[in-house]
Amino acid sequence: MSAQPTLKHLYESILRRHASAPAISFDDQTVTYDTLDAQSARLANALVELGHDREDRVGVLMSNRPEYAVADIALARAGLAKVPLNDMLGPDDIEYMLANSDATTVIAGPNFVNTVRDIVPAVPTLDRIIGIQTADQVAETAEYHQFEALLDAATPSTPDVAVTADTLAGVFHTGGTTGDPKGVKHTQENLVLNAHAHALELNIQPRDKLLLMTPLPHSAGLILAGGLTQGSHHVVTQGFDAERALRLIEQRDIAWTFMVPTMVYRLLDTLDGQSFDTASLETLVYGAAPMKPDRLREGLDKLGDVFVQLYGQYETPDLITVLPKTAHDPADEQRLSSCGLPTAMCEVKVVDDDGEAVPPGQPGEILARGAYSMTGYYELPEVTAETMDDGWIKTGDIGKRDEDGYLYIVDRDADVIISGGMNVYSVTVEDVVQQHEQVANVAVIGIPDDEWGEAVTAVVVPEGDTIDRTAIRSFCADRLADYEVPKTVEVVDELPTTPYGKIDKKQLREPYWEDETREVS
Repeated sequence: MSAQPTLKHLYESILRRHASAPAISFDDQTVTYDTLDAQSARLANALVELGHDREDRVGVLMSNRPEYAVADIALARAGLAKVPLNDMLGPDDIEYMLANSDATTVIAGPNFVNTVRDIVPAVPTLDRIIGIQTADQVAETAEYHQFEALLDAATPSTPDVAVTADTLAGVFHTGGTTGDPKGVKHTQENLVLNAHAHALELNIQPRDKLLLMTPLPHSAGLILAGGLTQGSHHVVTQGFDAERALRLIEQRDIAWTFMVPTMVYRLLDTLDGQSFDTASLETLVYGAAPMKPDRLREGLDKLGDVFVQLYGQYETPDLITVLPKTAHDPADEQRLSSCGLPTAMCEVKVVDDDGEAVPPGQPGEILARGAYSMTGYYELPEVTAETMDDGWIKTGDIGKRDEDGYLYIVDRDADVIISGGMNVYSVTVEDVVQQHEQVANVAVIGIPDDEWGEAVTAVVVPEGDTIDRTAIRSFCADRLADYEVPKTVEVVDELPTTPYGKIDKKQLREPYWEDETREVS
């Protein structure tokens, strides 16, 4: 066996090591590690028998369920590359990602078989569908196989497939907030190191009970891999409901969970009106966006010292920096707004436009270099060359570091507004507008303006039925530089979001820029 790590070897080792221990619970169903071992081996062998070649791309499209883990592990054991497809994606996005990755097969959940059937004619490489809990109903557009029938007919023996550390293991698509989604390539070795990093950096302890409520084809799938290395028991749900989450924490003795900030806020609001025993909860990881400092302090008061923040992106899968529990000091307002220190397997630097490191406190672009960083973008060598240099990846985020090395996100590079020749960081303005009592949510964008070039515009969701635009601008004028104060305040019922839960500023900007020559970033 090669000394270089492979995901295939990692999974085969941990599945046998934890054997009869529970691996995944979903509704009333619990799957053990040895069942995962047998089912993933059967599926891997079936995929090989169907004629897949090493590194073929295989889409995985389903809502959270145990079969996702079976498919994920099977693809690694068969030497194939997964293309995770978030179940919140629309048909156009699914079609784009399958075509962009040259996928040959899709493993589809029961709600998505027909979606894939309709997409097949538009994706030249796609000719095979494997459907979960569905009848043989799509033969007219593609070769079709029932998931369960494939498993029944295949052998559970260890797949005899030659896999190396540099075998392509996944093509993950970026959120597309600044353009078309790009396929991020990761090898078997990348994902082995990333799984171990998730366990190490996010305090996943041996045999912990993890509650996973976000989509497994996104961040939760990386967490699942980390939990598997520890023999964890993963309680999986489809969708999020705050009361149900609290009930599961109480009834299942959940020790660890991951949420985006809006989920945390709903959890805290639910705790205002009801009583739940959350004593078992030791770690609550949050990411995708920063938490409001006042809500974070509320969380520390209600749940205790359980919070850990992660910052990352698919190019360096979800783990560039981590703000640990010990740094969540409610008395330290500045530190609470940090996204933490570089992980043990990642380096970070902040540079100016010439690529030179900037001193503490000065904003610049964040560059990251990690042991598990991508090998490049799929079929985009020029973009890869523009993004990577000597392993350093341009994140597209603007940030700064303090004297202790803690990193602070200032803005996305594409979201910086140039107004009257001055750089306005949208996050800075949003942080102030968000503090106004009439504002429930806000996104700040730049819109075309003859005088200023771009006018700072706050798009707000009101907390109640009415909102005073003048009062909000006055509130900002007392707290921001003149050039940062929004010229206008627009009111909407809700802010558009990407399938990954982030505010879609590209969509917000489009109506204002559609008749302009400037390209919407």
